[in-house]
Amino acid sequence: MWEIDNLSQLFGFLYSAVLGCIYCTVYDALRALRAEIKFGTVAVFVTDVLYSFVCAVTCFCFLLAVSMGQPRAFVFVGIGTGFVLSRLTVSRVFFFVFLKIIKAVCFVFKWASAILSRFFALIGAQTERLIKKVQKICILSLNTLKKHLKKK
Repeated sequence: MWEIDNLSQLFGFLYSAVLGCIYCTVYDALRALRAEIKFGTVAVFVTDVLYSFVCAVTCFCFLLAVSMGQPRAFVFVGIGTGFVLSRLTVSRVFFFVFLKIIKAVCFVFKWASAILSRFFALIGAQTERLIKKVQKICILSLNTLKKHLKKK
């Protein structure tokens, strides 16, 4: 059986605690996104399932790297410890920062959307005027052709 020495277990525990902190940080970003953009219950369910899937896959890859794929208790305890410590200490700061970033991005998109909608409305109005002028020219040309054909 493959054995892990104490130093490897300690580093594995610390790495898994960092991974737990990363999981918490990603979840804080997801929470901030939900706070700014109102998600429906189906969207919340889908994002939670995607988050859980990503966490499960990365945890499996981490287990492969740390303990050759064998589930070791210190890895799961480390991930849980890192998540809880991050949630209790820096989670509020990260949530606040992510919320401000998402608000700024939403503001930029709303501003760009307003400018683009005005631009396309202007283009649409000019296009309508151009179409009306082309229609008048076509009608005049058609009437002129009819008059010339009747004379012959």
